[in-house]
Amino acid sequence: MEWFGIVALLLMLCYSAYPGKVKRLETKVKRLEKKQRGVAYMSKLINDLVGKQCIIRSEFIFSFAGKTELSCKIIDADDEWIKICYTEKKDKQVVKLMRIENIDSIEEQ
Repeated sequence: MEWFGIVALLLMLCYSAYPGKVKRLETKVKRLEKKQRGVAYMSKLINDLVGKQCIIRSEFIFSFAGKTELSCKIIDADDEWIKICYTEKKDKQVVKLMRIENIDSIEEQ
């Protein structure tokens, strides 16, 4: 009989931490949903800029262009990706794909 009481006490102690964990997971899910809605709204705005010359600012651009902002033409866009075309130093046209979530800001020229 004592063992039953000890086992019940241990189970109660183990499961008492779950409400806190559930609350933390709920806040994380809400934060991710808000972020996803923002990205979806941004992709709708970017669709309006298709075919226009823009300046895109992003830390991601530094890896392939050597600077944090890039003057380019937006060729196509969907919910997650944007297709851009820009000119390198030697008048070479380069087409790249970027994730929308990596973009800090876009300015229309």
